[in-house]
Amino acid sequence: MSVDGGLYRYKETRDGLDPLDGSSTLSPWLATGCLSPREVAAAIAACEAAHGSNESSYWLYFELLWREYYHWRALADSRSLFRLHGAGGKRRLHNCTFEPRNFARWCQGDTNFPLVNACMHQLLETGWMSNRGRQLTASCLVHEYGIDWRYGAAFFERHLIDFDVASNYGNWQYLAGVGADPRGGRRFDQASQAARHDPDGIFTAKWDGERPKQPDYVTDAADWPLGH
Repeated sequence: MSVDGGLYRYKETRDGLDPLDGSSTLSPWLATGCLSPREVAAAIAACEAAHGSNESSYWLYFELLWREYYHWRALADSRSLFRLHGAGGKRRLHNCTFEPRNFARWCQGDTNFPLVNACMHQLLETGWMSNRGRQLTASCLVHEYGIDWRYGAAFFERHLIDFDVASNYGNWQYLAGVGADPRGGRRFDQASQAARHDPDGIFTAKWDGERPKQPDYVTDAADWPLGH
């Protein structure tokens, strides 16, 4: 880990949509056990000792702590990590449903949200998706389509090369509002996010995100009883 490697620019680049341009790219190695969190923490500390620290070096360490937090939560929650309403079950997802045609469109990157489509196409072709892309696509599935977050988590589990049980399900719970954060779910405005993170549409064009507009399917949630 070096100054030239991007540690001291991490905070400014981490929200980039192309993982190879902005993220640390450490996640596959951490997920498979080829690299330990302690090794990463030690490398950050060594770099800071040699070159000083800034917000970016701190932020990478902070993200590493978040990863560890999710692992401890998963250990404590056990099988309840996979429940619809989360481990505590305090916040109920009453309007959660499953519309198979909308889910299929999301999986294929064929929604009415071009940036979401681009991120999904990137995932399907490469196994990679940026942190920002994961947040946007998860928000789309949960909040725009009202689909059970666990379907999205399972889809990510199948396709991500850096899949990690604790981080994946913990972050999906957070977006759905049934995680450890007491503030509830996080819904992203897709239009404003696209304007902010892909203002020129370069990423969307690269991954063929534009699709003809089409009506979304609607299903009465009461017709889809979901288990815990």
